[in-house]
Amino acid sequence: MYHGRNFLSAAFAALVFTAPLVAQQPAVVTTVTLAEALRLSQVVAPSVVQAIGAIRTSELSTRTAVWNLLPALTVTPSVSLQLANGQSRLDPVTGQVSSSSDNTTVPSASLNLQANYVIFDGFARNYTLKARRAQEASADVALAAAKFNSDYAATQAFFSALSGRQQLAVSQRNVDLADGNLRLASAKLKAGSATRSDSLGALSSFYQARLGLISAQNNLVVSETNLGRLIGVAGRVAASDDSAFYRPAATLDTATIRQDAMTQAPSIKAAETSLFVSQQIWRASKAAALPTLSATANSNWFAQRPGYAIVPRRSLGITLSYSPWTSYARETTIENNSIQITNNEAILADTRNSISASLSNAFAALSTAQETITVSTAAVAAGEENLQVVTERYRTGVATITDVLQAQSTLTGAQFSQLSARYSYVNAKSLLEQVLGRRL
Repeated sequence: MYHGRNFLSAAFAALVFTAPLVAQQPAVVTTVTLAEALRLSQVVAPSVVQAIGAIRTSELSTRTAVWNLLPALTVTPSVSLQLANGQSRLDPVTGQVSSSSDNTTVPSASLNLQANYVIFDGFARNYTLKARRAQEASADVALAAAKFNSDYAATQAFFSALSGRQQLAVSQRNVDLADGNLRLASAKLKAGSATRSDSLGALSSFYQARLGLISAQNNLVVSETNLGRLIGVAGRVAASDDSAFYRPAATLDTATIRQDAMTQAPSIKAAETSLFVSQQIWRASKAAALPTLSATANSNWFAQRPGYAIVPRRSLGITLSYSPWTSYARETTIENNSIQITNNEAILADTRNSISASLSNAFAALSTAQETITVSTAAVAAGEENLQVVTERYRTGVATITDVLQAQSTLTGAQFSQLSARYSYVNAKSLLEQVLGRRL
């Protein structure tokens, strides 16, 4: 009996001194919704910022290619001033050298306009312009893909933070249940209707639950800090819960989704555009093997004192140039561009296979998560009722503390399974949206 009293004192001391530690939670300053998290992440995501910069760069390249189709105009104004001194002579009387007064100053001005235009270059400029416009379209696709990649990362971080807070609540509830079981076992031991082993088992379960709570607190700090980093907020950011997150979506038309993905997915569009660009660059390099025909028009206006009469001079020249031998540099460029076409064809084929596999995985994960949510929700309801029944039976002396602890463990496991299934569902859905490049 003396040992039992010592044990009771230790058990209640553990409850008294550990409960305040369990209750302490660091305050979270910022709370965001999913829509806010997605919007903020796109503002600060380096991939999105770089994609916007790539669009500006491609627009400048397209503008340059367009201007290359126009004549190049060069304007050269010039003004000159010629100074001429008269000859010096010797004065026969004084014997001194005197300068002549015939110093002259002749100012003149001229304006030269020259226009150069390539009449024919094997359509190299046209192919280059097509390539630049395709690169501009590819940059737009890359921006859309970067935004969906940012959304996917932000969605994962958001629901990781939300799941962490929900897991913390489950862990706290588990500690409360273990606390109640320990108090019940201690009371029954004090009344002589239970054994010391019951209280030891309940105390061990309490400490295990408290360790789980400490781990959940740490995981929550990590997940909320990561969410803050992704949306550009220093410190921890909490995720705002919404019941719509767990509402099962309507049955998806997988055949239509797969067909749309194979034609509209950002990764496939980007691969197709890269292939088209490499084809145009190859055609432009082949055009270098053809002769180049260009025209040069020149107009010059010259005026000089006295009278400043304007003297116009005009000329027109046609030039045909051809390089039959370039030390194999031209052929090497053509062959390298052809190799790039082959590489891009392989990348496009692999991208299509990767999209097909990702869709199959996403469909399977989505279906599995929906079924798991249904089963785990029923398991949680059954576990709660079973724990109530077993606890009452233990209170009346019909069941053992082992039965209570087992029922509590089963309920906690079902609750964590439910949270995991919910997270898997939203993760699979966001992955499917990332692959498709559109919202479901």
